[in-house]
Amino acid sequence: MHRTAGLIGALTLLALAAPRAGAQEFVPPDRGNRPAPATPPAQTTTPAETGIRLGIFGFSTRGGMQVNRGSQGVIGSSVDVVEFGSPAVRLRPSVEMGFGNSIHSIGVNAEMIYRFQPDQAPAIPYLGLGVGYYDDSTSTKVWPTVVMGFELNFSRTMNWLVEYHALDGLRRSRFLVGLSTRGPN
Repeated sequence: MHRTAGLIGALTLLALAAPRAGAQEFVPPDRGNRPAPATPPAQTTTPAETGIRLGIFGFSTRGGMQVNRGSQGVIGSSVDVVEFGSPAVRLRPSVEMGFGNSIHSIGVNAEMIYRFQPDQAPAIPYLGLGVGYYDDSTSTKVWPTVVMGFELNFSRTMNWLVEYHALDGLRRSRFLVGLSTRGPN
C-alpha cells in the first residue's frame, strides 16, 4: 500500500509539472516553418493565354497498321505546334510512313485537334480534322483527314496513345499505338 501511494504521488507531481499537451500542426517539409497561405491565389487569364501561342506543346511517336486498301505497317510522328485560344485546340502536323508490301507510302498531314481534357488528366480523348498529302508511287493525292484517339496517363509527362487515322475520304484506315510527351505545366 505504501508503494502504491508513493507511485500515485509521483505520477501526480509529474502530471502537474508537465506542460499542458496540445495537438501539433503538421508542416510539410517543402514549406519549412512558413505558415500555410490563408487562401489560394486566384487564377487569372492573361491576354497571352487567350490568343495564338507558338511552341512545342506535345510530341508523339507511334506505330500500327493500315487495315484496308493496301494493308501495310505504319510508323509515324506528330508535333503539337500551335494553340488557338486554348490548350484544348491545337494544330498538329504529322508524318507517317507505310511499309511491308511492295508499295511504300508516305503521308504528311496537318490537323486541327480538339482535346476534351487538359494535359494533366488521366485520360484525354481528342478529335481532329485536317488535310493530308499521300504518295505511294502509284498515286499522289491531297485529301481531307480525320483523326480520333485518346491518351492514357503513363507518367507525369508521358502518355500512352491509341489513335484512328482516316485518310482518302475514309477509304484508308490506320490504327496506331504509341507514346506522347507533354510539358510539365
